[in-house]
Amino acid sequence: MALHADAHDWTLRTAHNQDEMWELADEDGVREARLSYPSGWLFLTRDTATRGLVRLAAATGGEWEAEELAHELDQSEETVEQRLDDLVQLGVFREENKAYRPNSESVVAQTAERLRVSADEHGAEDGFRDIASPEAVRLMLDALLSMDADEDITQDDLHELVGLSKKSVWMHVERLANLGILVESGNSYVLDEANPVFGNVKALNAAVIGTALSP
Repeated sequence: MALHADAHDWTLRTAHNQDEMWELADEDGVREARLSYPSGWLFLTRDTATRGLVRLAAATGGEWEAEELAHELDQSEETVEQRLDDLVQLGVFREENKAYRPNSESVVAQTAERLRVSADEHGAEDGFRDIASPEAVRLMLDALLSMDADEDITQDDLHELVGLSKKSVWMHVERLANLGILVESGNSYVLDEANPVFGNVKALNAAVIGTALSP
C-alpha cells in the first residue's frame, strides 16, 4: 500500500518489496532506504505531527477540526490535514464533513496505547514519545524488528543497519537497554523478544501493515 506525505511516496515495507529497499540502500544509503520503504512502525512514528495525532487518538475522544488539531499540536494546518488523511486510511480517525473523531475501535490506536502503557511501566517518562523519538531510536527499533532473539548485536551492527553515525547510535542505544529491549551481553547486546515494550512495537508494526493491506 502506498500512502503519501509531502513529496514522499510512502510505500509500506512488506516481504514483497524488502529486496527493493536494500537495492535502494546500495544507492542512497540505509537510512534513506528505510524511510522510503517504512515498516508500519516507522510510518506511524515518522514525524512530529503523525506521532502527536496517534497519541491523541489513543488517549482521547471528542471531535476535532484540522485547524484545532493543528493548534493543539503546534503544526501547520496543511501538514495536519495530510497526516490525518493517512490516519483515516488506517482507521485511526474517522472523518465526516471535515470533522475528525478518534476511532475507539482502531486496532492501531489501541496497540499504540498498550505500547505507551508498557513503556511507562518500564521507566519511560512518556512511553510513546520516548521510544518514537529521536530518529535513532525509531530506526534502531525498525532494525530490531527483523533480528533473531539469540543474535549478538553490537553498536557497530546497529550503525550499519540504520545508516546513522556511530556517535548517534552510541548516544541513544542505552534508551533501548533501559527499557529492557536490549540486554547487555559482554561487549554486545541480545534482543529480549519477551520484553513487553518490544512486543508492543512488533504488534503496532503488524497492526499498521495488516490494516493497510486489508481489503
